[in-house]
Amino acid sequence: MLEELNYEDIENLDNIVLVDVRSEAEYKKAHIPGAINIAILNNDERSEVGTLYDKVSYELAKVKAVEYASKKLPELYKKYLELEETCDEIVIYCDRGGYRSSVLEKTFRALGMHISKLSGGYKAYRKYITQKLDEYLDRIKVLTLYGLTGTHKTYILRRLKEDGLKVLDLEKYANHRGSIFGSVGLSEKVSQKMFDSYIYEAIKKDPDATYVTEGESRRIGDIVLDEKLYTKMLESEKILVEASLDERAKNICEDYLPKDNEEELLRTFEEFKKFISKERYEKYKDMLLAKDYIELIKDMMKSYYDPKYSFKQYEYIKTFTDASYEDIRDFIKKRLTY
Repeated sequence: MLEELNYEDIENLDNIVLVDVRSEAEYKKAHIPGAINIAILNNDERSEVGTLYDKVSYELAKVKAVEYASKKLPELYKKYLELEETCDEIVIYCDRGGYRSSVLEKTFRALGMHISKLSGGYKAYRKYITQKLDEYLDRIKVLTLYGLTGTHKTYILRRLKEDGLKVLDLEKYANHRGSIFGSVGLSEKVSQKMFDSYIYEAIKKDPDATYVTEGESRRIGDIVLDEKLYTKMLESEKILVEASLDERAKNICEDYLPKDNEEELLRTFEEFKKFISKERYEKYKDMLLAKDYIELIKDMMKSYYDPKYSFKQYEYIKTFTDASYEDIRDFIKKRLTY
């Protein structure tokens, strides 16, 4: 394979391994989905080299980088040999396709390894998918599920995907459920760049299809939806999912309140106090400490969450009340072939 490849050349290739050679922090912030991280310089080393580059000299920064990287070459080579046994080609990338990936690619290629580098690195990938995503969001269609908190819209979406329908699971991509308590029990935040990458991955194979998604506000936690996608959701055909207050409270309790989440929930509850009266906050906190979860959730929904929803003004092609997943799925399947 060529020494240097553009992202559009490799995204549909089979049996390759993408390796992000940047530091752990760079990878964690944003990377190409599916890429693994084998850092040449760790976080501290990269910081030191960067400081030398900015404040001393480029040459001294290179010397320090070579010093750190050279000590790791035997270990890195072993890791890449193991990877090579699992694929036809290894493709590596750094931030701009510069020094880090170039040196490693040339060194290992000289040793006979099947290895290439991504031209322009992560920044070129980002530019490419930003352009393609803008194009694809013009082309896709959406069908949007709406409903009050606890109506299991996310559960429905994920079952639909299991059953072969095309889905945009925005809360999954954002790793956030879209409310003040939306991150409770979930892992660390997803960056906007990673969110965009997940959207792109979801639609790139069929940008002319209809995707089922969940009605969201423009912002999901710290993530901001693309204006084109948000507008399509507002203008799309819509389905309303309804459930009793008791059922919704049970669903929320299952999603948010496993025992491991109790401390995080208490911390997050402190942020909630600025949105309600002092008296109501003290009442809710007492209920939370007493583990009176179901009644707490029901009171919060009736007094705070339910009145905030404005989607009741929309027109719906179908309203499901206490319906089974199968009924909802069958209707959606028929509608998508309508």
